Amino acid sequence: MNRKWLLAGVVIVLSIVAVAALFLTRRKPPAASIRPAPASPVSAPAPAPAAAEVTVSGQIEAANVVNVPAPVDGTIDELMVNAGDVVIESQLLARVKNPKLASAETAAQSEADRQRNRISGLESAVISARLEVSRTEADQTRIKQELEKADKEYQRQDSMYRQGITPRVVYERAQQEYNAYKADSDRLAEVAKDAANRVSSLTDELQTARTDLDQKKGAVDQAHAESGSGDVRSPAEGIVVARCCQVGESVTAGSTNLFQIAGDLTQLQVAASADAATIERIHPGQMAAIEIPSVSATLEGKVREVKPDQVIIEFTRPNQGVRPGMTARAKIKLS
Repeated sequence: MNRKWLLAGVVIVLSIVAVAALFLTRRKPPAASIRPAPASPVSAPAPAPAAAEVTVSGQIEAANVVNVPAPVDGTIDELMVNAGDVVIESQLLARVKNPKLASAETAAQSEADRQRNRISGLESAVISARLEVSRTEADQTRIKQELEKADKEYQRQDSMYRQGITPRVVYERAQQEYNAYKADSDRLAEVAKDAANRVSSLTDELQTARTDLDQKKGAVDQAHAESGSGDVRSPAEGIVVARCCQVGESVTAGSTNLFQIAGDLTQLQVAASADAATIERIHPGQMAAIEIPSVSATLEGKVREVKPDQVIIEFTRPNQGVRPGMTARAKIKLS
């Protein structure tokens, strides 16, 4: 019995030893400390290549524009055209009213009107005087005939009275009738003379008044011409690309531009704004593709001028559909 227990103890001990040996053989040695490998230097990304073109936007303008200044000092009295209207040479665009010139014209016109009224009155007076002469001459003719008859009768009665044939009362009645017609004839002669003198005087006065009216009409024409110097007329045929004034606005002769007229619309340009960085990359001579959305057209242009904040691209107008004032986009090819 003791022998069995001994054998069992030996087996147990050998098992424990085997397990321990197995554990020791499978145990990994401690890992050596690992140092991170030094990082490879990373180079900065290369800058992106600059764009081959830049795009700017602006409005189409006429390349050749004529400014129309105010001809005289004053205020805008009338405006006849608007931006976009087609005009011909010498067409009236506006009127500038100068108070002094307008007052002078009004005064001259008033003087001429008064003179016309005076002439009208004189003409009526001359007509009346001539009618009076005509009536007097008619009365003279009638009285002359009656006087001749009365004279004959008076002479006849006087002869018969001297012979004692005719009663005194008949003679005296013939004498009175003759004297009455003679007095009427003398009176009418004076009336006719006065009427003729009045006609002559009025005619002379009328002629003087007419000469004076001609002078006053000349003054009116001159005042009107001076006042008309405020008429603003187109210097050439073309299109109004800008109207720079309003009715009632005060203007100064020569220094206030009222209109801008584009006389030649075959040459147009795009005036586009751009920032400083973009401006630095643009220079005259660079080609551009000009897109006009409103007419669905793309045209070829060229940079003509570069300003601090603006670039001017010129191009030839292809048709009447392209007009100043339209919006355009220009793609400028950088070279």
